[in-house]
Amino acid sequence: MRSIKRAVGRLAKAVRMSTPLAAYPYLVRRDVVGIFYHAVSDERLAHIQHLYPPERVGRFEAALRYIKKHYHPVSDAELEAHRLQGRPLPRRALHLSFDDGFAECFTVARPLLLQYGIPCTFYITTDWIDNQRMFQRNKASLCIEAIGQLAPDAVKMVLTSLNNALETRLTSAADFKRWILGLAPEDEPVVDMAARMLGIDVNEYLRERQPYMTRQQIEQLQRDGFTIGAHTRKHTKLALLPPGEAEAELVESARIVQGITGTERVSFSFPYSATGLERSWLADLRRRHPFLGLFYDTRDLLEDEPFIVNRVWAEKAEHRGAGRETNLPALLHAAYRAEAYRAMHGWLGQPQQAVEEPG
Repeated sequence: MRSIKRAVGRLAKAVRMSTPLAAYPYLVRRDVVGIFYHAVSDERLAHIQHLYPPERVGRFEAALRYIKKHYHPVSDAELEAHRLQGRPLPRRALHLSFDDGFAECFTVARPLLLQYGIPCTFYITTDWIDNQRMFQRNKASLCIEAIGQLAPDAVKMVLTSLNNALETRLTSAADFKRWILGLAPEDEPVVDMAARMLGIDVNEYLRERQPYMTRQQIEQLQRDGFTIGAHTRKHTKLALLPPGEAEAELVESARIVQGITGTERVSFSFPYSATGLERSWLADLRRRHPFLGLFYDTRDLLEDEPFIVNRVWAEKAEHRGAGRETNLPALLHAAYRAEAYRAMHGWLGQPQQAVEEPG
């Protein structure tokens, strides 16, 4: 047994070091590769800059060229027909999507997707449609951007006020960044207080900057032939909620999307990930709400239930700058390598490495 483990360990090392990307689809067979983004822009988007900087336009266009050359892009409808009805998919199928519903999905990504003829699904956090409210972590990013522009004395004054009000011990802008990004959803009033101290008018930002898509833009995306899916109402990790609240977040957001698009079925992507959710509960949810389409998760190439499609997060920090033109080869190589390594660890009965969740 010990010799077998040593042999598998040597094989795992060889896989990590030398296997070319072109060989992996033969070693790790998947019916589809999923790739997802949040935003594409050459502008500095203060509301997401400190969460995951947007993909540059040139790099995104290079990614689209790479997809067209090496993959066969498929729509959500094609993928659902394959997963649930057994219809064949083309070889090297790839599904592209965007989460959250930022305005740049319409203004920047849409023209490029139309130019290259690539289908895409846009998953919408429905409370943000028409810029009616701002996500807590987008507020936090605005706060980090604001404190980074202050003189040292002004930073000290803001931190002293926060420390006095909240009994925190923040001593620098770096401390502030770690602290505000670590706040839980129920701490949103604290983020709002920090924003006020920094002179940020969130409602004005929503009116003037309009960081999220409008209903009209979403309707136009559908007319263009793209798919619109749901991404909860508030962008909450469902595993942190009681089952009834989790169901309401998922189902009600899908109903809102259905009301906008008029489609018979609505697919859904999980904010952060579906880790911690019982698959039997999700299957029962789909049985009770048959208008729900496929579910999309964020765990790279991990195999799951037939109704769950995993995707690779294109803005992962460790691969943001990878590649001269596009980071997709590096991302996919890492995802395939992790699956091969996961399988080998399974043979050895060893723990498996967690997949990074989008912020």
